[in-house]
Amino acid sequence: MSASPVPFLDAEAYLAIDRKAEWKSELHDGEMFPIEAVSVNHAAIDINVAAILKRRLTGTGCRAYGSPLRVQVSKSRYVYPDFQIVCGGVDVIDELEDTVTNPKVIIEILSASTAGHDRGKKFQYYQKLPSLAEYVLISQDQARVEVFTKHADEVWTLHIFDGRERTAKLESIPIELPLIDLFDGIEFPA
Repeated sequence: MSASPVPFLDAEAYLAIDRKAEWKSELHDGEMFPIEAVSVNHAAIDINVAAILKRRLTGTGCRAYGSPLRVQVSKSRYVYPDFQIVCGGVDVIDELEDTVTNPKVIIEILSASTAGHDRGKKFQYYQKLPSLAEYVLISQDQARVEVFTKHADEVWTLHIFDGRERTAKLESIPIELPLIDLFDGIEFPA
């Protein structure tokens, strides 16, 4: 017996399903993909990032939003980054205000199952967002942060911060992310 084909979903059908779903999914060119469960380290780093961003963004005109808020990266692609930072007004696709189109910074916490996608295709999708200035990848297996920064000529540069004593610096928003705080309470696998 063969599996039934998955019907192609347009954005309207996807949004109708995802907005009612108990578990969220992303849309990639007509196909829905469920968001994977996270590990203990991922969840702990998530809390640390939220606390740091709340403190550091105060008074900057920017605000951080967590993963329940989706981003429209194209008419046929909707994703849930772990965090997004929007500066100034938030642009949304409709009155439900659950889908943003203008993040300035996107932060993903890497996991073994998503790291390749987050560094590859997902980063390519994010690069199409005119508003995006920086893309931050946080490891959950080691004290490591990668910051990709877009320059005026549309060239992206990578800065790597290894070790708890380092501080990741964002250029588009004048804030720092001390790795000692990002990885507070985190024990890495041996």
